[in-house]
Amino acid sequence: MNKYLCAAALFLGTAGIAAQAGAQTATMDVSPIPSQSGPNFVNAASDVDVYQMKAAQLAVYKAQRDDVKAYAKGVFDAADTRHKALLASLHNDQRTIKTPTTMPSADRAAMLKLLSKSPRGSFDNLYLQQSVKIAKAGWSVSKGYALDGTDDSLKQVATTAAPSFEQEVTQATSLLPAALVGAQ
Repeated sequence: MNKYLCAAALFLGTAGIAAQAGAQTATMDVSPIPSQSGPNFVNAASDVDVYQMKAAQLAVYKAQRDDVKAYAKGVFDAADTRHKALLASLHNDQRTIKTPTTMPSADRAAMLKLLSKSPRGSFDNLYLQQSVKIAKAGWSVSKGYALDGTDDSLKQVATTAAPSFEQEVTQATSLLPAALVGAQ
């Protein structure tokens, strides 16, 4: 494993997005995605990270609540770190995987468009709901590859990413009004 992967694994394992003190790990109501090819994992994981970085940038600017802005900054940092680790794992002695696009998929682009057009008064809750949904998708992709992926370098990236997504779900859920927690 190269030095960038080691640094990313250390960062994600120790820093990530800190869940509130004493908070339980999120209960994930999604299943890991099994039997992904390396390139499929890379593209799916990249799509989640690209969405999260773009949405977090919007949230830092548009959110009304300071705790939501702080959460968004943490999400951006975690997604950026995960993405850099993913990109660092694309080339090794056994294979090379094509660098994924920096454009979000059509589904993620539509979510970003909805988020950008959201009125300021409802932005925070929509951002948090989308964040929970995307973090669960990221967990599902990462946990699935961590469990049965065949590429050791990508498996390490997936293994360190899954807990980061769990922390994001836990924190975003804690910031949502109780009436909206089940709506994401």
